[in-house]
Amino acid sequence: MASETGASGDEKAELSGIAIAIANVCSYERVCAPGLGAVDFAWKGAPVRVLWLHGSGYTGESFAAQTEAFPDSQALLLPGHPDGEALTSVAELASWLARQVAAQGGARIIVGGNSLGGAIALQWAMDFPEQAAGLILIGTGARLRVSDALFSLIDGGWPGSIETLVDNALSPNASVDLRRRAEAWHRSVGRDATHRDYAACNAWDVRDRLGEIQIPALILVGELDEMTPPKFSQYLAQHLSDGKLVIVPGAGHIVQAEKPAEVNAAIAEFLDRF
Repeated sequence: MASETGASGDEKAELSGIAIAIANVCSYERVCAPGLGAVDFAWKGAPVRVLWLHGSGYTGESFAAQTEAFPDSQALLLPGHPDGEALTSVAELASWLARQVAAQGGARIIVGGNSLGGAIALQWAMDFPEQAAGLILIGTGARLRVSDALFSLIDGGWPGSIETLVDNALSPNASVDLRRRAEAWHRSVGRDATHRDYAACNAWDVRDRLGEIQIPALILVGELDEMTPPKFSQYLAQHLSDGKLVIVPGAGHIVQAEKPAEVNAAIAEFLDRF
């Protein structure tokens, strides 16, 4: 799949068999290739950087395929995952994110988040709009209610409940290796931080504030996502001013880890806008 810059000119480069249109070199220093590892670009002279935020009970390893494909991006570890103490609300986490963004210097920031990470990204874009250049919202929604049964599973059955949590997050198509890695993320983070993550999701609802967001958003969701079903992402696409929805066939909740080639292709196309 080729990635278009949208600029005039016919100059092209071949990267690992993928033809990528390159033009208007004053806008781009290098180009992004889906799944293959080159994104280092500038927009109107200001560098653009992508920060990734993982979901409840996970770590930055859930974005390993994205940091490999886009090596100038960075996967952040939320407090308490596993170091430090987990925060208790999405608003607190958005303020924490704003401090991480401030440390990036003059870069224009796109935040990509999965599940809880997507909630944090949305809250950050509303509370700190001056920092936000774009959003990549992955398996998330404007409200993330959690059932009492899930809290009971976490509190009463840990660590045996990890297997069920992973089953909920992955499609039947997921590899055994990914399942084992997801289980390891939960074990490293632990029960208490995982509970706090889900509690933060459960208390959060910004459906009435989505109109405040006036930046481009890519909205990605797995077709088989049972935790944040595609209707959640469809709602975001309908209520954000500049949102593009991509439903990835055959994937579950951690779609970026389960179907990285498809997800990275959509991300690369989105980043061409900046």
